[in-house]
Formats: sequence, C-alpha cells, structure tokens
Amino acid sequence: MPTPARRFGVLLAAAAAGMAGFVALGGLRGSGPALAQTATPTPTAAPLSTPTAGPTPTAGPTPTAGPGRDLYLRDCAYCHGARGEGSVYGPPLAGVGAASADFMLSTGRMPIPKPEDQPERKPSIYTPQEIRELVAFVASLGPGPPIPAVDPASGDLGEGAELYEENCASCHGSVGAGGALTSGLFAPDLSTSTPVQIAEAIRLGGAGTRTGKMPKFGPDLLNDHEVDSIVRYVTYLERPNDRGGQNLSHLGPIPEGFVAWVVGLLALILMIRWIGTTR
Repeated sequence: MPTPARRFGVLLAAAAAGMAGFVALGGLRGSGPALAQTATPTPTAAPLSTPTAGPTPTAGPTPTAGPGRDLYLRDCAYCHGARGEGSVYGPPLAGVGAASADFMLSTGRMPIPKPEDQPERKPSIYTPQEIRELVAFVASLGPGPPIPAVDPASGDLGEGAELYEENCASCHGSVGAGGALTSGLFAPDLSTSTPVQIAEAIRLGGAGTRTGKMPKFGPDLLNDHEVDSIVRYVTYLERPNDRGGQNLSHLGPIPEGFVAWVVGLLALILMIRWIGTTR
C-alpha cells in the first residue's frame, strides 16, 4: 500500500502533466498564425562577392530648389523671408505669382537696397536668364497669376485709344508720359514699357503704398482682346505717326495748348505794335 508521501508525489506529477497539457493547447489556439509564420524555414544567405561602389541615388529637386533659390536667398530673403513669408521690411511673396515677380524684376524695381514707398523703374541688375530663374522660384512659393500672354498685333488701335482714355489717361497722361498722384505718389512714364509689362500692370494693378494706387483690371473688366488693344495703343504712343507740326516731345495737349497760346499772343502783340509804329 503506497505511503501518504508516495500518493502526494503521484498527485503532484499528474497535476503538473495536466497543467502542461492545458498550456500547450491554449498556446496552440492563440498563436496558430504566428507558429505558421515561424515554421517557415529561413533561407540561408549564399556567400556573395564584395559589391562594387555604384552611383548613389539622389532625391529629385524640390519645387524651391535650383539657381533661382540661390539668387532669392542672396538678394531677396532678407526683406521677403526665406520662404516668401514677408517681414517688416517687405511684403510676403507666397502666392503673388509669376506675373508680379516678372514685372518687379524686369522693370528694375526690385531688388532695392532699402524699403521704399514706390520703387522707381531702372535698368534691371539681372540677366534675362536670371529673371526667369527668380520668377520660377517665386511662382513655386504658392499659386498666383501667371505671366499674361499678350498679342498687340491682334488688338484694335482705335479701340485701344478709347479704352486708354477711359481707364489710363487720367493718371498716365494722354500720351503715356506719367504724372503726379496724391499721397506723394506718381504714375510712371510708359514710354519704355514692354508689351508684357503693360499687360502685367493691367492685370495686377496696385495695392497700397508699395505699388501705387492703380486699379486691377481682371478679365471681368477687360478681356484679353481689350488688353491687347490697349497694349497696341501704348506701344504706338512710343513712336506715334506725327501728322505735321512739331511734336513738342509728345508732352500732351496741355503743353501744346500752352505753347500755342503763348506763341499766338506774342505774335499778336508784335503785330499790333508793328501796326502802331507804321502810322
């Protein structure tokens, strides 16, 4: 007859065996997929020869990378911010588009050594290629108006003259010579403007002290054909067909009228004096 100690040992062994079987069954249920994964034999790596160095793949250029970015960081970022966010020295450029950048750069109004209320036109310090690179970079900062496509030859000269007198002559003068405005601003002379610059100014307009008070003429006010007509007329004013007489440097009707009155009155006075001395 087994002793109590022997019976206790048999019961302990049976309990241990049952517990082991329970754990084994539970583990099989809960980790079947994991076991199936780990059951897949891991392939052994075959010996390889020493690899030769090849070209290292490089990431594609970002929209703000390139020579235009270098020029921007060198000449523009101090006032307008490295990402075009603007600062106390210059307005933000993110979203102004290619048209605004091309106008300011091609007319020499940017860059400037210090902030000005109204930068004047002057020869650009950049080459045409550098202007294109800078314009592309500024355009990549955010969506904005593109450089307008302009075709002066398709415009109507007579219609352009009428539209110019209605919308432009009050500030720029009847012959495009410019003139003084309020708040110490002035409308620039148009005689050296290119067709693209004229179209850009029409579409962009001005928005405060830095760009003047010129209104913005969108497609709802002037369609593309009307813009072409105005551009044709403005370029015609640069070399008008003078139909006799002195052009007086094309200063406009007011100087012409003044000269006519002065010359006419002087001639009349001289004639009266001559008549009086001959009697």
